[in-house]
Amino acid sequence: MVPDINLIPREERTQQSSKLLNLLLAILVLLILSLLVWQYFSARADVTRLGNEEANLIAQRDQLSANVNSLQPENQGSMQQSLQFVETVSYPVTQLIYEIQGLQPSNSHLRSYTFSPESVTVLLDFETLSDAATYVSRLSNSAYFTDGQVNSVTNSDLGGELESENEIDFDVVPRQSVEITLLLDRAYLTAGGVQ
Repeated sequence: MVPDINLIPREERTQQSSKLLNLLLAILVLLILSLLVWQYFSARADVTRLGNEEANLIAQRDQLSANVNSLQPENQGSMQQSLQFVETVSYPVTQLIYEIQGLQPSNSHLRSYTFSPESVTVLLDFETLSDAATYVSRLSNSAYFTDGQVNSVTNSDLGGELESENEIDFDVVPRQSVEITLLLDRAYLTAGGVQ
């Protein structure tokens, strides 16, 4: 028997495995490159689309700003001017309300009050006109107000219309609704009610 001795090294198998490995690496690199190219082009398309949307939104914003500016009055001041105006016009109203309620005679009712920069308008109900006159004189003597003016006096019937002219209802007492405008003493009010 002849021994089978092969002294030539086996290179064929290593070449085939390295070729297969190189082929797999090449396919993997191609896949990664194709993925990167696809992401590049999709990101580029997104950037173009978002740029167009941004331009549209800026145009809409400018249009809406123009609409707002056209609706606002022309001689509207700045925030600083508005703040200065409020500081010059504002005054403590709590002291005024306490004064108005404190001078009311008994059985009178304060319906409403309205404040303006220079005056206060109040609407009160009184049982008699003499109560209304007493209240106006008390307000005129108050240090918070320089003058009190009666705007209107109306007679309000709580019972409604009577069925006949000869019928008298002794249960219903008409009340006098009086609207009074009081001019403020700004110096006294600004000093906190102390002179």
